[in-house]
Order: sequence, then C-alpha cells, then structure tokens
Amino acid sequence: MIEDLNLNLLSGGFFRCGPAWTRPASSIDRCYKVYFPVSGTARLEMEFGDFEIRSRRIYFISGFHLARQICERRMEVYWLHFVPESLYLRHLLDQLPPVQSWSRADGGWPAGSYADICRVFEQPFSEQNRPRGDLSAAAVCRICGLLLDLVAHRLESLDEGAVQKLHPDFYRLKPALDYLHQHGRENLTLARLAAVAGLAPNYFQRRFKAVFGVTPFEHLLGQRLNQARHLLASTRLTIKEIADAVGYRDPLYFTRVFSRQLQMTPTAYRAAHQLQANRKTARQFAQPISGFRPPPIPL
Repeated sequence: MIEDLNLNLLSGGFFRCGPAWTRPASSIDRCYKVYFPVSGTARLEMEFGDFEIRSRRIYFISGFHLARQICERRMEVYWLHFVPESLYLRHLLDQLPPVQSWSRADGGWPAGSYADICRVFEQPFSEQNRPRGDLSAAAVCRICGLLLDLVAHRLESLDEGAVQKLHPDFYRLKPALDYLHQHGRENLTLARLAAVAGLAPNYFQRRFKAVFGVTPFEHLLGQRLNQARHLLASTRLTIKEIADAVGYRDPLYFTRVFSRQLQMTPTAYRAAHQLQANRKTARQFAQPISGFRPPPIPL
C-alpha cells in the first residue's frame, strides 16, 4: 500500500514575486503546490473563488483548479510542486478543497527544510552549464517525507466512509495499475492489462474509467509526461535522453505528444521551469557553488 502513496517531486525553490509573476494558469500548474510565504501577499483566482496568500502561513493548492495568479506588489515565497505517482492518491487529493491554509506554527515544517529546498532545487549551474554537483539525497528524502506528512494531515479531513468506498474497485484494478507502472516504458495493450487484472478488456476499460475518470492509456500518458516534467526541471538530460527514459524511441514524436498535452514544447517547459529560476537565483545570491547560501530562514 505504501507504493500507492508515493509522490513525484517536480520542482521547487525560493522566489521573489512581483507584478511580472501575474499570469493565467498554464501547463506548468498541472500539479499540487505547497507555498511557504516569507513576506508580502499575492492572490490566486481559482475556479471556485479567490484566495489571498499571506506570510506566516502554509498553503496546499491544487494547481489543476487554478485560473490565474496575481501579485500586485511583492511576495517572497518558498515553493514545491509535486504530483502523485498513483491514481489512488490523486483520487484522494481531488476530494480536498482546492486551497487549504493553516498557520506555520501548526504545520510542523522544520526551519532547516527551507535550506533543503534551495539546496535541492536552486543551486546555480556552473559556468560550464553543468548540473549542480552536490544534489543531496538526504535533503530530497527530507522534503518528500515532510510533503507526505503535510498530505497526511490534509487527508485526515476526508470522510473515511467515502475513502473506504473506493477500496473494492481499487484493489480489483490494482494488479493492472502495478503492472502499468512497472512496464510503463513498453508498448502495452489493453488485452494485456486486462488479463493482469483477470477481467475482459472492454469491462476492464469501463471499470477503470468509472473509478478513476481516465482510461488506462490516458493514465499511462500522464505518468510518462509527469516523469518527463521532472527530468526537464531537475536534470540536464537531452530531449532525446528524456524521451527514451519515459518510453519514446522517437524524440520528435515525444515532442509532439508533450506539446499537444501541455501546450508548450519540452524545451520551452525546461526554460520556463528551470533555467530562468536558476539564473535568477545565481544573480540574486551571487555565490560560488561551494559557498551557496539560501535566503534567510523565515521565523
């Protein structure tokens, strides 16, 4: 069951927002977000209403329901973007309100975690444009553990009866889900996935869509693209290498699929999500790699 609660950590960092941060939602926002504002304010226009982002609070946000983000003056914020690896966790998170907020004092987020966010995501690239060389596995584990703790606190508010209602169908389909995750780089067929679950293909597809809201292959596509997003934001692998890593032998076909689903090319996604943030960090803090210092830790 633990594997059904794993997170795919896409990116994160520290950012000084200004009016230029204001924009409509885009493909980058198709994820869950955690914000830790240090100072200033901003506003999120969601499909179900507007929400103010203020300092000294923690925000858990479903970017899938974001319409527009607005910063009229200034906000300094630590942020993390992630997506669930399983449809089970995605289903649970979709039952929560699109924006949840609580006092930082009640959040249990250790001060050292802010430094971890910068250590993992915002270490400037070297002059040779190579990836950061001190990526800390311990820091990544701490961030993922803390995110899971935040998710656990949010899920405690769910109706347990509604959660239990999902379980029979979920466990019936779980063998196919596990097989899909283990063999996601292969060219899978509906008949093969249905056989793993012990169901007829057409019935399997109908039950899968009824329970999770997507077909098996729509889920597979989402998994591949989420992994590609993570690699684009956190590595310097080439587009060809990323395409191969997520199951596409033809990088041009991968680019077409990515562009059609996310409304931007892989190269544009990388530029928007990674390089600009790293260059901004390098300008702001102007430290050599061995002496990088994160922004002041919020109190």
